[in-house]
Amino acid sequence: MWKTGTLSYEEFENVLFDFLERARKVGDSWNLEYAKGKRKVKYLTKTQVQLGFDKASEADTEETCAEDKNWGVEEIDNDCVTSGQLESDMNKTFLKYEYHVIYSTSYGVPVLYFTASRQGQTKGKPLKMFESKGEHPHLGVPFYQLHPCHTADMMKKIAGVAEDQEDNVSANYLVTWLSTVGPVVGLKIPTEYST
Repeated sequence: MWKTGTLSYEEFENVLFDFLERARKVGDSWNLEYAKGKRKVKYLTKTQVQLGFDKASEADTEETCAEDKNWGVEEIDNDCVTSGQLESDMNKTFLKYEYHVIYSTSYGVPVLYFTASRQGQTKGKPLKMFESKGEHPHLGVPFYQLHPCHTADMMKKIAGVAEDQEDNVSANYLVTWLSTVGPVVGLKIPTEYST
């Protein structure tokens, strides 16, 4: 297991391919991409479209989407609106989320880059999720990121708990990490990844 909480790039590639195999088995839509440049740097991408909602007022939309605890995503399997507001006060829309998992050589851990935009009448209009975006390291376009400064410490603690419980047989760093940080930005990893 990952006792230091970090990975070398070679270890990242190994868990990346294992993760892709698990994704294929559960029917999840992760893809392998190659960065342009001298070195063939590999990273993961996933695009998903979900039913979401916006308040009727366009002016309120950017401010309220980031504040909603579900990132504007409505649970599709029930008829209630997750924000507690009446459905008549909402405009249904589709939200397109794009997630990229990229290795950080500085921190020795993966970094989750993400962006979201509305689909439909206001197609492509980005959602404001945080105060500022950074530049995607391979595409050169604005993306949000979950900063990796505490990832190694978090993963080291998780590895310690798993080792104490002798439950690390099928553990994959990316599955464990994405299961922990993904829900913060609306990314859910099915439990079938762990089997």
